[in-house]
Amino acid sequence: MEKTKELIRCKWCEEDPLLIHYHDEEWGQPVYEDDALFEALTLEIFQAGLSWKTILHKRENFRKAFDSFSIDMVKNYDNNKVEELLQDKGIVRHRRKIEATIHNANVAEELIQQHGSLKKYFDSLPDETIEKQKVIQKAFKHVGLTTAESFLMAAGFIQPDHSDECFRNN
Repeated sequence: MEKTKELIRCKWCEEDPLLIHYHDEEWGQPVYEDDALFEALTLEIFQAGLSWKTILHKRENFRKAFDSFSIDMVKNYDNNKVEELLQDKGIVRHRRKIEATIHNANVAEELIQQHGSLKKYFDSLPDETIEKQKVIQKAFKHVGLTTAESFLMAAGFIQPDHSDECFRNN
């Protein structure tokens, strides 16, 4: 009987089944739906300064707290909702990131109206990765160049940085 060869993955996802699933099935796969793109960007914003493991393990809590990242819902959040979110122990309670999320939902809505979808907007960005990052940084609040690059990788707009040995490395 032939022994099945174990897959070699990027080191960052080893030892955690949720990270392994994310690495194997989601990271770098194209995202098409507006709310899903908004979620991907928002989670990258909340991840800044923390580990991706922390955010991924809180993702379902984030989805519940932010109405499944419905742009139509989040864009209308008020100060009372911000205060409610700041009390939610299931998410990262960071006022500026929560307020940026609400602002970014409004930006996303404008971009959808202008381009037809967020996917079309992100597809319209310049070809060079650094230029894409700069445009995203300028358009959205609380997004630096690293966060923009992480989002572009996560949502399949640029090739993720898989390790050389990783089975997903193209």
